[in-house]
Amino acid sequence: MVSQRIREFEAELTKLFAARTHALRSTIKVQRGAVPKMTRKRIRQSIGHLQELFEREATRPKQSNEVLYDYDYKKQWHPKRGKGWGRDAKRISFKRWYENNIATDNCVYAFWSNKKCLYVGRTIRGKGRPTQHFEKHWFSKATRLDVYGFGRKRGVPQFECVYTHRHKPAYSKVRPAKKKYYTACYVCVGQETIKDEIKRLFRLK
Repeated sequence: MVSQRIREFEAELTKLFAARTHALRSTIKVQRGAVPKMTRKRIRQSIGHLQELFEREATRPKQSNEVLYDYDYKKQWHPKRGKGWGRDAKRISFKRWYENNIATDNCVYAFWSNKKCLYVGRTIRGKGRPTQHFEKHWFSKATRLDVYGFGRKRGVPQFECVYTHRHKPAYSKVRPAKKKYYTACYVCVGQETIKDEIKRLFRLK
């Protein structure tokens, strides 16, 4: 069964093509209604809409679970369960927990406020651990911290990127892998393809 997102994607492409060929169609058949405008703003809006639809479709569990279950282990830490008062006490508690439970230097971590994702980050070779975010204004909202451990660093950026696309954290954005030896995020690749193809097909002077 074709999903609603796929139907919307195809409908948006159809509208773009109809607008782009309006003048050509008018040479043989009177086109009723207002003449559609093909502007750079219109194309940017269409690109954004198509990218969003693709992202939602590409991060469905059936599509993204292969990536999002490709970790060595998962651990959870709950900052509001007997971890002391104040951020310093929680930082000390977390560091003790981290040393006892996290066996690898390559991790993706996600702060959650119940069912709302707050922030997604990564640490490679033990650098950039989650405690750097304990001073952020949103940390007081956090009810749990999920940590995903990886034996190899190659797939860490892709996992973080797809996880971010899927859960839409309130305080972090997508960070595509830039180094060649990292596995590329298939969602970012698809969105870039959409942008390039739409600009090529509906180029303006």
